[in-house]
Amino acid sequence: MNNPKTVDQQKADAFLEEFVGEIGKAYGSEIDFILLFGSAARGEFVLGKSDVDLIIQVKSDAVVRSVEQFAEQLFWQLDEKHGMQFKRVVSTGKGGSLLEDALKLLEKQARLYKPFEVFGPDDIDWRSGKIQRLDLLPGATLVASQLTLFYKMKHEGRILFGRDIRPEIKPRFTWWEKLKAIWAAQSIAFASVILALLLPQKAVGYAVKALFYEVDSVNIFQKNMIPSGQEKVASFAEASQFDERILDDMRFFLERKLGLLSEQKMQFVREAAMIKKQGFKGGRRDALQFCRRAFWIIWSTNAAVTIKSGGNL
Repeated sequence: MNNPKTVDQQKADAFLEEFVGEIGKAYGSEIDFILLFGSAARGEFVLGKSDVDLIIQVKSDAVVRSVEQFAEQLFWQLDEKHGMQFKRVVSTGKGGSLLEDALKLLEKQARLYKPFEVFGPDDIDWRSGKIQRLDLLPGATLVASQLTLFYKMKHEGRILFGRDIRPEIKPRFTWWEKLKAIWAAQSIAFASVILALLLPQKAVGYAVKALFYEVDSVNIFQKNMIPSGQEKVASFAEASQFDERILDDMRFFLERKLGLLSEQKMQFVREAAMIKKQGFKGGRRDALQFCRRAFWIIWSTNAAVTIKSGGNL
């Protein structure tokens, strides 16, 4: 039985229905499909904290720019109409200070918290799991995990308009793509530690995002899949355990000293889930402590799974 939708999710669905409907009225014959993934697709949207992740693929390169401009203007009109508070979340919005504006600019360049991307017909090779657009190619090849992106689009994505591309999506389960996935989470967590004393709320948001990204990425790294519910959290919490007795004894000793045992990791994930829903109530020192703990949990887990996978190099 499906869980009832929250009020926040209902608002997101209403926003998306009108957003997609208006794009369909203006460019329907030019749109190949519109795909939603991320928290709004999973039914986990939280007002003022969640963004939306949309892929808009058009049938001709000639309309990419005009669709993008139309969608950008429409997005902010409907944000105000529906009270979505996206200006606080997405990188294309405005911050409350020069530092926040600079951070949003960096996020936009890195394609973080960008609500939608408009692609031409040949910008993505869906069957090979590769982004081919030239301006995105360096980051997609060297930094971002295309595996995680395509996996989530295939398995949690919702088609809001046009043909269903999901059966054609083939994520690439290469060692390099898996490694980029866990590195990305670690990099975001490290950035949260740097930001903690300057922008504590933003920093904790980064740390929470990094932690949940890590939970998914570690499962993909080890199992080539993301289990559902508590299974994926338990699998992440136990990921640093070794089959070899000597290595696992050493791991247990270090994790006990550092407060990183499996149950402690699971408890921290639960705390992060509460922050994601209710917001962070602490000050700068609390933010720094939370971000440091998130970073060490992610770093230690990544070190363990990388060592365990060494035989595959």
